[in-house]
Amino acid sequence: MKKWLVCLLFVPAMARAEFETGNTLYTKMQDQSIGERMYVMGYVTGVFDAHQHINHCLPAGVNVTIGQVTDIAKMYLQNNPAIRHKTADVLLRDAFRTLWPCTNRNNSGGTTRL
Repeated sequence: MKKWLVCLLFVPAMARAEFETGNTLYTKMQDQSIGERMYVMGYVTGVFDAHQHINHCLPAGVNVTIGQVTDIAKMYLQNNPAIRHKTADVLLRDAFRTLWPCTNRNNSGGTTRL
């Protein structure tokens, strides 16, 4: 029995990528502590980077800062309280896609590079 318990300690627990809702992320955005600000910036940047060229495409020559992307995310969550119960990654994806849609799509759903 003890061997089973010891073995279970080494089995990783399943994690869900959708652990953050719009509500919890927006609450963290209201917190002025450095830890929460860094968390929010990291989360938003991760979602932005993960969906770049898949769900949103910046026009050539456009460069945005982490601060701008975080401000966009905060404004979107602030302006859409009725849907903040959804997962934050989906909400941020939609916010970025609205601003920077990928217009040159091929049949596979990706972007066509010129």
